[in-house]
Amino acid sequence: MITIKYLNEPDLNWNKRLLQSPTGTIYQTKEMAKYFEKTLGYEHSYLQFLDQTGKIVGQLLLSKQKTLSKNYVKNLLRKISSKTSLYRWIYGPTIFDTNSGSEIIKELYTFFKKINFPISGSEHPLMSKFFSNTISKFKLQSWSTFLIDLSLSENILLEKMNKRSAQKNIERSLKKNILVKEIKKSKLHDYYKMLAETKEKVGHKSLYENVLFHWKSLHPIGFTGFMAYNDETPIGGIMVSNFNNYINEWGIARTKFDMENRTYAQDLLKWNIIQWGKRTNAHYYDLTGVNPYPVTSKESGILRYKQKWGGNWVKYNLIKI
Repeated sequence: MITIKYLNEPDLNWNKRLLQSPTGTIYQTKEMAKYFEKTLGYEHSYLQFLDQTGKIVGQLLLSKQKTLSKNYVKNLLRKISSKTSLYRWIYGPTIFDTNSGSEIIKELYTFFKKINFPISGSEHPLMSKFFSNTISKFKLQSWSTFLIDLSLSENILLEKMNKRSAQKNIERSLKKNILVKEIKKSKLHDYYKMLAETKEKVGHKSLYENVLFHWKSLHPIGFTGFMAYNDETPIGGIMVSNFNNYINEWGIARTKFDMENRTYAQDLLKWNIIQWGKRTNAHYYDLTGVNPYPVTSKESGILRYKQKWGGNWVKYNLIKI
């Protein structure tokens, strides 16, 4: 029998337990909760799943978005448009005892039915069977990612990449003398300018403040980034986190210079992150979510781009109720 303990603040060992599970990610940390609170106004709850002996066999960082946009309500929640809150989570729950996994999912469903608000969650790609194998009424949407196995040698990782659109682009970028460096705090403004150009929000003050706060909040637990340079000029960047030996991608910044001059900076950045991941003993590089059944040309292009890196194509579920 599983029971849920509902906390408004994380206990002292919240992050420590995440580090003891292969599926404990940065998205479930107390630092991420603080970041979401500051930037998005989310409220948070910390759920502990206890077995009959009182042992913690799972946990979940649950975010509450207090006000839904009108478009979100109109397009996704028409039947429950009177509700103004949405509960979210990413890559969870973190399950420490897999024998308790099915019972945890069942109890989580009961918990959400009592709350009676819409939810939007996702399970971890490395633990992607509990929701689909458990008898519950969660609504599941198939989603996917590509996981690059960093236990493999660099030669094997290169061989697994598409020769024409990955290996060749890395070679082209190196021949153009593009240089990749890890981002320092003093260079965050350069990254911000590229990100603002990518998002077409040049001069957007709140975006820069968000970049700074993102760094301040998550850098202590493994958040960093890399920038590509043409001579001394930044032409591209990718932020990454490496928490619990699991790398996640964040804001990708690409300049017009990179596109117009075909310097292939993004490909060289990816390769440098893979090499850095191996040096730091990371286990996986997660290329973030992609629709396994693309319905637009844009989604098809994203799928092809992520596929070319030779990672394992892993499907998991997005969760609704």
